[in-house]
Amino acid sequence: MITGTGTFLLIATLPIYAATPVLTRSYDNSRNGANTTETTLTPTLVANGLARIKSLTIPDDKRVEAQPLYVPGLLINGKTHNVVLVASMGNHVYAFDADAPQGQDLLWTSTLLSKPYQPIVMPDNNPEGRTTNVDLWGINILWGILSTPVVDLDKQQMYLVNWTEGPDPKNPVLLLHRISLADGKEIGKGQPLTGVVNGANGKPAIDARGKPVQLNSNQKQRAALLLSPLRGQHKTLFIGITGGEVPGDPHGWLVAVDVDTFKETAAIPTTQQGFGGGIWQGAAGPASDDQGNVYVMTGNGGFNITKNGGDTSAGQIVDFNGTTDFAEAFIKFKYQRTGTGKGSLTLDDWYIPFQDSKRSNQGNPDYQDQDLGGGAPILPAGTTLVMGAGKDGILYVLDRNNLGKKIADLTPLKQPPLFVTFNGLGLSTSPPAIDFVLGGGPDPSEGPPKKTHHQHSSPGYWIGSTGAFLFDWGENESLRSWQVNPATGQVSFLGKSAEIASRASSLDQSIGGMTGGMIAVSSNGTSNGIVWTLAPIDGNANQAVVAGAARAYDATAFDTANNTDGTKRLKLLWDSTHAGVPFNFSKFCPPVVADGKLYVATYDGRVDVYAPKQ
Repeated sequence: MITGTGTFLLIATLPIYAATPVLTRSYDNSRNGANTTETTLTPTLVANGLARIKSLTIPDDKRVEAQPLYVPGLLINGKTHNVVLVASMGNHVYAFDADAPQGQDLLWTSTLLSKPYQPIVMPDNNPEGRTTNVDLWGINILWGILSTPVVDLDKQQMYLVNWTEGPDPKNPVLLLHRISLADGKEIGKGQPLTGVVNGANGKPAIDARGKPVQLNSNQKQRAALLLSPLRGQHKTLFIGITGGEVPGDPHGWLVAVDVDTFKETAAIPTTQQGFGGGIWQGAAGPASDDQGNVYVMTGNGGFNITKNGGDTSAGQIVDFNGTTDFAEAFIKFKYQRTGTGKGSLTLDDWYIPFQDSKRSNQGNPDYQDQDLGGGAPILPAGTTLVMGAGKDGILYVLDRNNLGKKIADLTPLKQPPLFVTFNGLGLSTSPPAIDFVLGGGPDPSEGPPKKTHHQHSSPGYWIGSTGAFLFDWGENESLRSWQVNPATGQVSFLGKSAEIASRASSLDQSIGGMTGGMIAVSSNGTSNGIVWTLAPIDGNANQAVVAGAARAYDATAFDTANNTDGTKRLKLLWDSTHAGVPFNFSKFCPPVVADGKLYVATYDGRVDVYAPKQ
């Protein structure tokens, strides 16, 4: 664990200028992860070096989980500021002036949005020395604002979800809030999120384990919030809820809230008979198109075979049926606004790429943890495509106007499934034979057995002057660049970085090495493209607090030297490990680039701010 804070440059107050807002995770509702209006940062300038100019300090909890947001030109106390909003696990939101010197930049702290949940702590032999009833590895100290909020610029409000203390110390309570951008004060009171499926008798429907199909107040909410449309009138707020991973666990949910009345209008589960199918997506948010349709990728789940009211094989997972259960699925939801404060959610289309029951466990008892929903979908700009990869590291490309409603059938795909996080040369991607020795295979560059190359969160998609590009970074692997044909959905490999996430860990014999790299792209239109990444230097960020590195790569140019395996090497422009600023990695939080600055959330109670060296 790193405890040092390094050094930083003192800066004078900079002028306010025309700027680009960052109101939601990954910049927009398509979740492409690209800021295409960056006029300051160019590959040449970044290659000359960045320096940390200050840190935005968070006093109540060290673990910054939510992506920082950025609102330029915000009027606070009669003055205009470029504002960075940081949500904390301590259930506060902090507003900082992006341009003021450190120590003079805090504009307001929100009122306490209810007390954060304090988990029950028990000693353990893991790296953090503790485990809790919420987190097996005991990494988080408090549980407050876990997901990235969203800013409603038209209403000058921020919407967020948090956990708080409830009457039962073992069970936190999930609440929805809205605060004013002018002063951070809460508007109204926190609202509980609810969801239930009623049967024909009007009573809650019962799942295969005899439990009511309902949203429980203690379910996690990690996926970033979605506000659709992001600008304009009559918006709807969408909230993805995680499920569970073993029989009897909760169901995944999507909840809709009418922004005009700030009332919940609909909630729909992703599974009804089984369990799980959670919407967590490596903390990335659901995506939405111009018609307001919502796209998600769901996680682990299943259901038990039942006979005569009892389990014939307790704990045995059976496949998701495409009728009531949609775990491990791409899902398209349709929301219909039926009046002020009224609306309905329907599951409009879906695709389930594989069947768990036909996959071998290869000696791994946790084989069902294929978790398609560990990744998140993106809607490539200017296309009708939806694409995403999960823990398999297999990319699926679909037509979002026709997902196919198929199970373990490749015919709806725009191209065959493709390993994008590592070189799966010679390995089958066709169901059911998509299993492989984790990290193994015929190519030695894939590393020793038992190494995973999971994709977490969403890749980056950017349109440059020479075409469209996809960038992804799986665990125990390198950043990879791909060319995309927007018309056909075909994806082809271009090159990869020499740098490896969790490099030392990637060479040992143990399972681990989460989470790979988090990605953002900046450019000035189709030029000056830069891929920004945050990744663990070593270790497993899911099991311990580990050191991180921020890096910048040229989005289109390659290094003069190739990688040792002969592939083209992505051109590294800048590396924070050479800037003398150590930090602990926030495992699911991408970097943010806005108006000539880079923002890096950490597990050190701060967000570091970088700018070009003077």
